Amino acid sequence: MKNTMNRVTLFSCLFILCLSGCGQKTVKEKVNTTLYDKPLSEIKSHIAGKWQLVHSKNGREFSNYENTFITFKGDDYIWTENKEKESGLLNWRKAPTGNGYDAYVMDAFYAEYPAYPLALKGDTLYIQDITETRYKYTLIRK
Repeated sequence: MKNTMNRVTLFSCLFILCLSGCGQKTVKEKVNTTLYDKPLSEIKSHIAGKWQLVHSKNGREFSNYENTFITFKGDDYIWTENKEKESGLLNWRKAPTGNGYDAYVMDAFYAEYPAYPLALKGDTLYIQDITETRYKYTLIRK
């Protein structure tokens, strides 16, 4: 009888421990860092995943985006707008940014609009284009 009670108690403890850990989600550590000065492998690691494009702005204009998502995976991206998907290559290269330093830029959306990951603040990614418009894009991790 005593052995049966010990087994029941042990089983109950293991069951409770399992239940308490089973529902936990893996939480990605929040990072606050610049990206323009990092090696390409580190940049890719930080931006990997799905992002919602929230807005873009420069000195004269501000644009909001709705239902627009970008998924970065290595050298590839998937642009999703209103549930329609378009995929492509990021085409990374080191280039002058126009801000006095070189950074890894990508031709993600159009070759004539190269941009580079500027910084990551928690769940917010900032991407700066190096065209005449100088748009800064804000994306939120999904």
